[in-house]
Amino acid sequence: MFIINPISGVYKKKNIHEKVAKYIDYVQYDYSIRFTQYAGHASLIAQQAVEQGYDVCVAVGGDGSINEVAQSLVGTETALAVIPYGSGNGFGRHLHIPPRDVQGAINVLNTGKTVKIDLVKSNVKYFVSNAGFGIDSSVARRFKHHTQRGLASYAWAMVKELLFYFQPFEAKIQIDDVTVEGEWFLFTAFNANQYGYDYAVFPFTSIKDGVLDVILMKYFPLKKLPYIVVCLMLKRPDLIAEATAYRAKKITIHGNKKMVYQFDGDAFVYHDDVTMEIVPQCINVMVPQDLSSY
Repeated sequence: MFIINPISGVYKKKNIHEKVAKYIDYVQYDYSIRFTQYAGHASLIAQQAVEQGYDVCVAVGGDGSINEVAQSLVGTETALAVIPYGSGNGFGRHLHIPPRDVQGAINVLNTGKTVKIDLVKSNVKYFVSNAGFGIDSSVARRFKHHTQRGLASYAWAMVKELLFYFQPFEAKIQIDDVTVEGEWFLFTAFNANQYGYDYAVFPFTSIKDGVLDVILMKYFPLKKLPYIVVCLMLKRPDLIAEATAYRAKKITIHGNKKMVYQFDGDAFVYHDDVTMEIVPQCINVMVPQDLSSY
């Protein structure tokens, strides 16, 4: 089952069905294609696919679309596959599946393997790649309303947020047995290794190791921003005085009533505590045959 989000990312998907027909291995697969019509529709389609006995659900879209499909596949035999067609495509890049390359992604379907990976369960929903609050969630909320997508538009949203709008979030956070409290510029828990656009924070984040990699950063003077950006691009958060890194299995966030979160790039406001807990090896995912480190 190909589940296509027609509006994610910067590229139109009108001819994807033609490319699927051209490249799919008909010896292995029969297939159907469905387009999502509203937020959450991909989860319903994936649930129906599981009930109808489909072997694979292919999420065609960005990390938010992948997140929706994954919600219905946890604990089932139906595997998740992806054709990364969003803006950042962090999850697909983590799995070495080329973004916006239908032929390359379908080749993973035709020749790849199925592995089990971790997801993260929260009292809101599961997330696949990363989740948190701070500058990234604030930018994601602003970016959500941009008519233009892509890296340049995201960068402009980031600049506007930093210069004119962003206020640090006050929260008490329990990370396994450690409790910290303060005003935070950034909190992100990573299951996969990056935000998207090939922008990773930690060098060795794995989606099969049973733990989350967490970065927590205090607010800092804006004049330090270029240095901090360079450190993060080099995957060296340890060089940032305001940042602390953790590895964790369970997290509880006691925030204020106007906390803005992002789960796999989708922003929302939540008015209660948020819990996150790693669920090891709980979903089947199709990956390239030669992928050994993930």
